[in-house]
Amino acid sequence: MLTVAQVDAFHTRGYVVVRGFLSESEIASYTEEAETLVNHCYELGDIVSKWGCVVEPFGCGYLDSIPHLARTTQRSYLATRAQITSAPALCTLSKYGMCARQLLEPSSVVLLNEQYVVKPPRSKAAFDWHQDVLYFKEEQREHRIVSVWTPLCDVREENGTVLVDPFPDSLRPGVYPREPEPIAVEMDAGCALFMDGRLRHCSGANTSREFRTAYMPQFSSGQISDDNGLTALAVPVNSD
Repeated sequence: MLTVAQVDAFHTRGYVVVRGFLSESEIASYTEEAETLVNHCYELGDIVSKWGCVVEPFGCGYLDSIPHLARTTQRSYLATRAQITSAPALCTLSKYGMCARQLLEPSSVVLLNEQYVVKPPRSKAAFDWHQDVLYFKEEQREHRIVSVWTPLCDVREENGTVLVDPFPDSLRPGVYPREPEPIAVEMDAGCALFMDGRLRHCSGANTSREFRTAYMPQFSSGQISDDNGLTALAVPVNSD
C-alpha cells in the first residue's frame, strides 16, 4: 500500500516514486515473461522498427487467441495470462491494483493496459514529451488514468530512464503553460514510478551495452470504450 504522504505527493506533483516496490522474486517473474515475449517479437521483426519498443502480452501475437472475457473479468484474464506465465498477472491485479485504487479512489478501478517497454543496447529509440491521456479521444477522458512505470533493471539517464515534468499547479493538473522542466527519475530495479495520465513525461535513448526493460501497467477509474467497444482492457482489480 501507498502511504498518505505518497498519495499526497502523487496528487500534488502528478507522480510519486516508490522505492523497492517489487520483491526480488517478482522482478524475476516479470523479467522472465518479458524475455519470453521479446524473443517471440524478434522472430517477427526488429523490436524498434516493427514494435516501437512496446510489447503487450495480449497484443504481440504470442497467444493464438484471446477470449473477450479475458479483457473484462479477472478469472479469464488470469487463466489466459497463465499461458505465458502466471505470477506477473496476479501481482498486477493485486499489488499494483491496490495502489491504483488508492490513487483513483473509486471501487470501479480496472486494468486498462499493460506493456513491456524495451530499448535495445546502443539504441537511438526515444519517446518525446507526451501525456498518456492524450492517446484517448476527448470524449473518452472522463476516467482518470494511472500508469506505473517499473524498471526491471537499474535505470539512469544513460540507459533511457523516464524524465518527468511535475504539475506546475496541482489545482490545474496537466495544464502546462511553459516549456518542460525535466527531472530524470533514476531508480533501481523493482522501484515503481506512479504517473497521473495527465503528467508530461518522456525518455531518452539507451546508450548502454545492455537491454533496458520496464513493465508498465495502466489503470483507469472506469471502463474506456468507443463505438466499436473496448479500447483496451477493462479487468476489475477487485473481485469479480
